[in-house]
Amino acid sequence: MISAALLGSTRREARELEQLIHGDSSYAVTLLPMRSLDEVTKKVEKGEIDVILLDLQGVYPSSGTFKQLYEQSCGVPIIVLTDDDDENLALSAVQAGAQDFLIKGEIDKNALLRSIRYSIERSRLAAQLEVSRRLERHLAQHDFLTGLPNRLLFLDRLQQALRHASRMEKRIAVLFLDLDSFKRINDTLGHGTGDQLLKGVARRLCDTIRESDTVARMGGDEFTIILFDTKDSYDAAKIAKKILDVISAPFFIDGHELFVTASIGISMYPGDGIDADSIIKRADIAMYRAKGCGKNNFKLYKLSMDATFFEHLTLENSLRRAITNNELVTHFQPQICLKTGAVSGFEALVRWQHPQHGLVSPAKFIPLAEETGMITSIDEWVLRSACQHACRWEEFGGKNLEIAVNLSARQFRRKSLPDVISGVLAETGLPPQCLCIEITESNVMQNVEHTISVLGKLKEIGVKLSVDDFGKGYSSLNYLKRFPIDTLKVDRSFVSGIPIDRDDMAISTAIVVLAQSMDLGVVAEGVETAEQLAFFRSLRCDSMQGYYFSPPVPHERVEELLRSSTVLAFPKPVEIV
Repeated sequence: MISAALLGSTRREARELEQLIHGDSSYAVTLLPMRSLDEVTKKVEKGEIDVILLDLQGVYPSSGTFKQLYEQSCGVPIIVLTDDDDENLALSAVQAGAQDFLIKGEIDKNALLRSIRYSIERSRLAAQLEVSRRLERHLAQHDFLTGLPNRLLFLDRLQQALRHASRMEKRIAVLFLDLDSFKRINDTLGHGTGDQLLKGVARRLCDTIRESDTVARMGGDEFTIILFDTKDSYDAAKIAKKILDVISAPFFIDGHELFVTASIGISMYPGDGIDADSIIKRADIAMYRAKGCGKNNFKLYKLSMDATFFEHLTLENSLRRAITNNELVTHFQPQICLKTGAVSGFEALVRWQHPQHGLVSPAKFIPLAEETGMITSIDEWVLRSACQHACRWEEFGGKNLEIAVNLSARQFRRKSLPDVISGVLAETGLPPQCLCIEITESNVMQNVEHTISVLGKLKEIGVKLSVDDFGKGYSSLNYLKRFPIDTLKVDRSFVSGIPIDRDDMAISTAIVVLAQSMDLGVVAEGVETAEQLAFFRSLRCDSMQGYYFSPPVPHERVEELLRSSTVLAFPKPVEIV
């Protein structure tokens, strides 16, 4: 049933219109004569009116009647009724927003019902179109996933804020926030879980700041925040600290308890820049500085950071060319069997021979490679290089020597890892039993079911498996016994304190005993003194490696040593008892 309000007509005209539509079953319309504009608008507000018929020559001849009614109609379609000689007035009303007009002397039943029906349909289509346009405008300026302002709207709001701050002599802080190790969650648990985490972070950010401030998602796991009317950098720093605390609380998503941290850079207007680009760039630079200082913290921009950022960017660009330019080299550190004193194998370690800067420390470029995603390419290069060299060692007397290659967390999470390793072994001809894949304990524990699946596939290939840096992570013995591993490596951080630190000695002893009780091999890494050697020998540890025996050496040095003997000439030969 369609409810049509009639305003401005005489009683006689109203009865005539009612008679026209009375008894029609195909399109039922109830005509409701109204005495005042207020009465119509009240009915409209209650949603009781579907269409309005306005007689321009009736009791409301004022030219402002239509305008007032249109403004209060809440989108309800209006059909104007007019006399013969007022057609121009009716056309003006249509141009001002009316859906249709009818000349009273020419109205018949079909014309009236058709006008009502078409006006309602056109009004509905117009409303839908307006909703679509508003949605389009919203999507153009907001992030689809989180609903936050996107980069475009953020820049617009920042420019407005800067103009206001300039006039009112106010300060503004811009925070550039990047989630730490977010890609690990995406790679391990999937993008669905990652998206839910981003939405959770967005909600926490919005709940932390004032309504007058702005939170935006710049893309990926990067967020920006405008703090309007900030007193000083100390005030901005307090907000940043509060955000870090809020973000570090656990997220519960799809049955997973997730922990994530953030790195935040802060720049201030006008001290750090007077335009939007400069302010954002310097907040970004400060964020990289925060990430480089251990993550989960914030840094205020300083002019000295520009040089550091430029160096970082230059190093990143150089690293991208390092593989294709053959600048990477593999060094090998021997592992010594305590029973025989002979070399049982080597650990492959990547080095970067930069053409201008010489040998670049792994501590400098490995974190950069992990941050940029280049670590997977480097991992594969090291794996191939190590296998190629190991195949040649038998020519120099190094028969059945084991080569250990450490894989990054990102590489280990790739589904294609078993195929990559199989391909490299087939390409180089290295027997699978001569390759040991090392994975750090923290990486092993990130996704236990994934770990079990991948390790199982690697064991099917025939390679050996080792958990590196054991003791630093959070392994559960219940899970550890499910992993098809061959060896545990005692982390060097526990070895370095021996024999002074009793805690280090106790932890190292526990790891060796644990490995022996589970029939696993155990390697102590970072052995640098005779006292440390004697300690692990007393525990009957299987193997050791460290500077006491030999630093990592180029492959030419390995081949030279293997030509002379299968036992390296150590500074102090190992005595086996």
